[in-house]
Amino acid sequence: MTVEAIRTRLQATLLAPGGVALSQADRVHLALRRELLSGGVSPAVRLTEEGLAARFDTSRTPVREALRRLESEGHLVRDPAVGGLLPSIPRASAMHDIYEVRVTLEDLVVRRAAGHGPRVDLAGLHELYDEWAELQATWPQLEAEFELPEFVHADEAFHEALARLSGNATAGRLLRDVNERIRLLRIHDFTTSDRIETTIAEHRAIAAAVVAGDTDRAATLMREHVQASAAVVQQRVGAVLARMFDTEARTP
Repeated sequence: MTVEAIRTRLQATLLAPGGVALSQADRVHLALRRELLSGGVSPAVRLTEEGLAARFDTSRTPVREALRRLESEGHLVRDPAVGGLLPSIPRASAMHDIYEVRVTLEDLVVRRAAGHGPRVDLAGLHELYDEWAELQATWPQLEAEFELPEFVHADEAFHEALARLSGNATAGRLLRDVNERIRLLRIHDFTTSDRIETTIAEHRAIAAAVVAGDTDRAATLMREHVQASAAVVQQRVGAVLARMFDTEARTP
């Protein structure tokens, strides 16, 4: 994925696109999502349009749009008993099993790609490496432009591109399904710049090993990469849950 492609993908949450100010809906959406991702909202708090409109000094229309987006992203859930929206509680119970499947799929993909077999798109692999090398070089200048959690989409794009270029379409579909199942948890891996910088460097190293045809090194780097991400997600989700349940209930 090129730098411009990442810019395009993140356009909805670009913080300073050419000096154009965020819309009111964007402003409310970003502020609330930061709080939800950090565990700053009690799971007992019902989010209301009236309360949020007063808090953000805006009308109910942009608040309604922000809440709709947060619900569609999985950060909020509708309470059928009262009809309002509540913070979604991260559920990490199945994460271990899903990550175990992901490690197996990623190992298959990276070994196939590094093996340079007849269905492997070697030219595409070289392009993938070049794109992430470019991103590593330019990220320090791009970082301030983006809401960091959106990087989860760029991360997924790398892994899915590797699967596609390996020539195994079935593995690619399965990997996409796994990513969709754990995206709401994995977004916690990209709430700090250091994790994004580490991820970019690891992607570049994996792609370099794949291009060089070093199967064992590529597989080792991929396994360490996925396992490190799982450990960070588990730690941060645990911290978020602790903060959520320690937060006193308050009505925004």
